Amino acid sequence: MAKLFEELVRNDNRFEVMAPRNFALVCFRVLPWPNDISVAYHVERVNELNKKLLESINESGNMYMSSTVVDGAYIIRCAIGATLTEERHVIRAWKVIQEHADALLSKN
Repeated sequence: MAKLFEELVRNDNRFEVMAPRNFALVCFRVLPWPNDISVAYHVERVNELNKKLLESINESGNMYMSSTVVDGAYIIRCAIGATLTEERHVIRAWKVIQEHADALLSKN
């Protein structure tokens, strides 16, 4: 299921996978300017955007994810490991993330 989630993240050019998938854990973030290679120079803004995204998702009550910071980059962590998790759950979770990202990115 985590492999499916990772593929969904990789297929949306607004997001990037931040580390190789490890068992059930996928680490990713949203980028406000997906085609801008200078995004590394905007670390604080990208970090703030991802903090807001995670807060919005968690406050919705639909799902819960955690975060970490690696080399100064704020990263959202999605763990998919429950034995009863089905593909439809993963796809719905991804849609929730995209909806929150859409709302947040339309404000910026």
